[in-house]
Amino acid sequence: MKELPPNVYLQSYLQKAGVRFDINIVDTIVRKGFGLSFYILSLLLFMIIAYLVSGISELYYKNCYILLILILSYLILYVVRIIKFRNIRKRLRINNPPIVVEAYAIVLFDMKDKERLVKARRSAILYKECGSVKPRFFTGAVKKGITHHYYKDQLAQVFIDRKDSHLYTVDDDKFYETVSERQDDRVRYSIRQLATKMDKNGVIPDKNDLL
Repeated sequence: MKELPPNVYLQSYLQKAGVRFDINIVDTIVRKGFGLSFYILSLLLFMIIAYLVSGISELYYKNCYILLILILSYLILYVVRIIKFRNIRKRLRINNPPIVVEAYAIVLFDMKDKERLVKARRSAILYKECGSVKPRFFTGAVKKGITHHYYKDQLAQVFIDRKDSHLYTVDDDKFYETVSERQDDRVRYSIRQLATKMDKNGVIPDKNDLL
């Protein structure tokens, strides 16, 4: 594997090493909230409504009306999706016993469809189950860039859905509250700094680099 900062690994490398995990979609969706696309389409929606109210020819009215319905449907589904996963996270943290985990590393997602390699642009904190001979691994919320605030071996809690183990949420909020003042020892990586380091070292791996 190409050179990376300490405790930072490519997803493809971890998979080769036998580390398997499901991406944390619950916390990822909840923490992302309403993204840029939501606000852009909301603005476009109001512009179309204003355009329709101002009065236009019948030739353009039908096209604008169809576009209005499509954008409105997308925005409604967007909101419903966020509400759904917020409820899932709340339910998991109330109804399921927690599993204690510790921060293991930062993982860079360089795989698509579990096979194809791409340039890593997203990352997450990788957690390892404590006190188990065959520990399971989990991720925190996935985010764009590489900037993370964490201490190696920091503890957190994972709540897994009993019916679908792919659904889980990681509660590390209490940890952040207790260490918020320890800025000097915190492991931080800037997306620009790490991207420059990755490009300098040619970290756009192909399958042969990982053998």
